Amino acid sequence: MLESGSLIMHGTAGVCRVEGYKKLDGMPGDYVVLSPVYLKDATFYTPANGSKVKMRPVMTKEEAEELIAQMPDAEPIQFSGMADQKQRSAAIMKSGDSFELARLAKTVYQYQRRRSKAGKKLSSTDTGILKQTERLLFGELATALDVPYDSVERYIVQVFQGS
Repeated sequence: MLESGSLIMHGTAGVCRVEGYKKLDGMPGDYVVLSPVYLKDATFYTPANGSKVKMRPVMTKEEAEELIAQMPDAEPIQFSGMADQKQRSAAIMKSGDSFELARLAKTVYQYQRRRSKAGKKLSSTDTGILKQTERLLFGELATALDVPYDSVERYIVQVFQGS
């Protein structure tokens, strides 16, 4: 059972604070009440038992530092087309796998740089994937490293430049 006040990683909402448990009218069982840390004015209710949504503890500071250290060697993801990109990106985001989220972010960042050099912008699909990936990955890294969300990218760049 999750403890009230604890921070968890929710598959689609990102880092959430457990607010407690509640019975919902007309619904069987108890629900965990979650407040996303990096989504304003949102509350999620997830079945306390048997939820299909992936939830896990937020990574530790050591795990976050190790993930950042692995990022330069992470292979970008090769998509066979737009449909493959949408399907696999959605699966990665739902998986809660931080390393795969880092690979996805790296893939879209590299694509963004290539498009920018050609004087083009990202498609709305790519922009959406990047924003969702950043929210999930950067939110967890900010929490684990105890740094402000908007400084995570700078933190990662500093780690890369220092190594």
